[in-house]
Amino acid sequence: MQILHENLEKGYLVVKVDSSDKFDTLDQMGKLMVEKGFVKESYVEAVKEREKVFPTGLPMEAFGVAIPHTDSIHVNKKAIMCGIFEQPNEFVMMGTDDDKVQCEMAFMLAIISPDDQIAMLAQLVETCQDVSVLHTLKEAKDMDAIVEIMDGLMS
Repeated sequence: MQILHENLEKGYLVVKVDSSDKFDTLDQMGKLMVEKGFVKESYVEAVKEREKVFPTGLPMEAFGVAIPHTDSIHVNKKAIMCGIFEQPNEFVMMGTDDDKVQCEMAFMLAIISPDDQIAMLAQLVETCQDVSVLHTLKEAKDMDAIVEIMDGLMS
């Protein structure tokens, strides 16, 4: 995994992830969240277990996006990590048991307050509906634009 940008004060990271499947992706991203101090050691397994019961794949116009997260008891500090995949990962679509979504990106959330969770998910879904925003993140060439997007998510 390659860190493209991080702002630990504002609580976000943007990374490139080379993974074999969604659980490898969740492992890599979650371990970096632990390393950076945003979440507790228990976070990684909790995210993977939650993904099995409450899938987070979303088919967006640009491409599939996943929004993995878990309960606040596993979180030290509010944060978000944008993982840009080297190759698509198959996630199960949110609200279904078996519909698959080929995701090219994930936004891993560390949220402390339930109120923050609702607001963050709503803002994130709105952001992901903007095709140009997703392509800007996916291409990871304009770091100023990426910083602006991530700053907006954390405001």
